Amino acid sequence: LMPFGDRGDESAERPDADRQPVADPGPSLPSAPTGSLATPSPSASATPSAESTPKPENPGPEDPDPEPQGTHSASAAPATTARGEPAACRADYDVVNEWPDGFQATVTVTTRDPLDSWRVGFTFPDGQRVTQMWDASSDQDGTRVTATAADYNRSVAAGGKLAFGFLASRDGTNHPPSGFTLNGRTCAPV
Repeated sequence: LMPFGDRGDESAERPDADRQPVADPGPSLPSAPTGSLATPSPSASATPSAESTPKPENPGPEDPDPEPQGTHSASAAPATTARGEPAACRADYDVVNEWPDGFQATVTVTTRDPLDSWRVGFTFPDGQRVTQMWDASSDQDGTRVTATAADYNRSVAAGGKLAFGFLASRDGTNHPPSGFTLNGRTCAPV
């Protein structure tokens, strides 16, 4: 994207021209033309009108280091459940390695509240079976898996993370689990 009234050949002639980054939410001002530049055509207005200049809906303090588009930060609004309630946690599932009849995965859960102990539940969609788990003990009833805290990692501060890993067997497809819960309360997927 080019700032208002700028053409690609002009930027090559003026590499040191002051410009705002494209992600900056503030209005973009046109560059001052130099004597050696041609006058832009009437269709390319160098002065944006108030009607065509986008304005942010909720202007806030400018962030000197904005996040790249498509990412999120910890200051984002908390995730909610299907009923619109704040989620008790956020669950991140990651397949570390995979082979024809098994795989290794990790689960990292960020809790909203402080915990004295924890149980994380999730459901496998393709009949996967946990064969070994570390940093938690596992129990599996059909497709539902429950990971329970070890003695050394039971306590987690508000906003803190808990994590565990496991090996599992599979037969064919290996879709990620769903229905993550923390102590029986719904977690939002990451």
